Amino acid sequence: MYAHVDQMIPAMAYVPYQSWQEPFDLHYALHAGTIFPALCKPFCGRRNMHR
Repeated sequence: MYAHVDQMIPAMAYVPYQSWQEPFDLHYALHAGTIFPALCKPFCGRRNMHR
C-alpha cells in the first residue's frame, strides 16, 4: 500500500460527451434536482429489500 498520498498514481477517467437536450424549466428543475433531463435519475428503490 502507499504510505502517502503523494506516492499514489492518478486515475484516468473516460467521460463521454453529453448530447444537448433542452433543459427543464426552473420550477421543475428545483423539484428534480437538475436542469438536465439526461441527469434526472430518480431513485425508485424500496427500503429494507433484504428482509
